[in-house]
Amino acid sequence: MLRLLTFIGLTFLLFVRANAQSPIEVFYEKDNSGVYTFSCRNNGFCPYTITITFTQLTGLRSSATLPYQTDVRPGQQSLFKLQPQPNQATSFQYNVRSIKGCQRPKVDTALVYLLPTSPGKQVSAIQLAYLGKQFAGQQEPKDWYALAIKMNSGDTVFAARRGTVSAVRSDAAPMGTHLGFNRDDNMVEINHADCSFGTYTVFRPQSIFVRPGQFVEAGTPLGIVGGENYDYGPHVRLAVHYNYEAPVIKNGQPTDEKQYWAYVPVRFWLKDEQKANRLESRKPYLSEHPESVIEQEMSKREVKKWQKSHVK
Repeated sequence: MLRLLTFIGLTFLLFVRANAQSPIEVFYEKDNSGVYTFSCRNNGFCPYTITITFTQLTGLRSSATLPYQTDVRPGQQSLFKLQPQPNQATSFQYNVRSIKGCQRPKVDTALVYLLPTSPGKQVSAIQLAYLGKQFAGQQEPKDWYALAIKMNSGDTVFAARRGTVSAVRSDAAPMGTHLGFNRDDNMVEINHADCSFGTYTVFRPQSIFVRPGQFVEAGTPLGIVGGENYDYGPHVRLAVHYNYEAPVIKNGQPTDEKQYWAYVPVRFWLKDEQKANRLESRKPYLSEHPESVIEQEMSKREVKKWQKSHVK
């Protein structure tokens, strides 16, 4: 079982690396007076933090502090300008780094999440170990918390919290039996209002119901659970994380490597207890989707609209 837990725990680490391709485009225009105006186009479905570093800058003065760092929302926005200095030749070179998420997100750790299963379903969960700690002597990321929630074959996975679908993978078909880990499993990522992300992993191939850019409420069906060929059986893995840059600590010492995620120890609404709490490993829990949890992030207008469309 230790092998299973640690291998599953690696999924979230590799997900960050496997999705390193950025939808960010940084470009500039030069006007007749020699002023360079820099802009950014975010072709994704969630905010990114960008850092622009100039490796060469001659005869130009920036309108913003350099290196330049900011959050960019989906769409296009202006960034800063480079003004030419009198009687000087101008030249510049720069590079761009982008990371999914906001610079300083104010994450709501008190928010209550739904169990990502159908109301009335009984589930249990295990907390996933962090492979970097297990085999490489690395300290866990801040507040490391990731779960494997056991379900039945054919069960539907539901959104635990409202937000915008920021990434989907649905064409993976893991081969073999008694699997413990697959770096390219099917997944749904949801960007929340506080700039945290919920990552749901292990779906059946071609069985995801949502698409990138779609806004979903808590309790929205996301897809059909997978994992029949895993040691643990059908299950969904869930972690809520946010942008948090820190050095990798290895054997008690900081290294030059960076970690870019911190995690939220999620509290779920539990029907049997009629309160929100963290899940205990292997303890059975009964799912419930109360209106009070679904509506907790809605405005009054959104609540009225939602209630009108969900009249029982």
